[in-house]
Amino acid sequence: MRLVLLPGLNGSSALFAPLLETLAGIDCWPLSLPEQGPQDYPSLADALMEQLGTTPFALLGESFSGPLAYQLALRQPTGLRGVIFAASFLSRPNPALTLLAHLPIPNALATQPWLLRTLCLDKTADAHMLQRVQREIRRLDPRLLRTRLATLASLQAPTQTLDLPCLHLWPQQDRLVADSTAERLSKACTDIRQIRLDGPHFILQTRPQACANAIVEFIQG
Repeated sequence: MRLVLLPGLNGSSALFAPLLETLAGIDCWPLSLPEQGPQDYPSLADALMEQLGTTPFALLGESFSGPLAYQLALRQPTGLRGVIFAASFLSRPNPALTLLAHLPIPNALATQPWLLRTLCLDKTADAHMLQRVQREIRRLDPRLLRTRLATLASLQAPTQTLDLPCLHLWPQQDRLVADSTAERLSKACTDIRQIRLDGPHFILQTRPQACANAIVEFIQG
């Protein structure tokens, strides 16, 4: 079965590298988010729907793309067999986003190593991973970043339930997603397994083997 991956706020597949290396035996199909046009979830789902193909697949939504995976799953694309939420949510992840979406975020601040390690990574992340995250932030158009943050800030709790097997990779040291928000994700799924993982928000990057083990077990099941 194919694994289709939707990225986090950066919108590209670059940060999937550690996970893809660990999933060498799985047919992985990482997609990128469109950088032009509306960035609300229904519009993003419209743009990506035709890229999913018809081969049987599981859909993974990382962080920002969790609600996008949910939107796509509601449309019942041909071949979809299950959904994986990685460090994600289905309602506004943090109350601070309402203010943050309207503030200028200088790249010099957003790429500070101490800030990235505190909010996204942790002390165990190597310099190569830190640099990769910094590059992804620096390449983002500030207007695009602000638009995606506004999308998160306006996110409402889902009103429909997914009737598909789901997996939730839930990092326990996540400083970007409130615990209560992560926990509520399960209420939108009739069949979900939540796996608590010791690690930060960037769990796919810092704990790729543990994530890969859970993903492979889910796909094979």
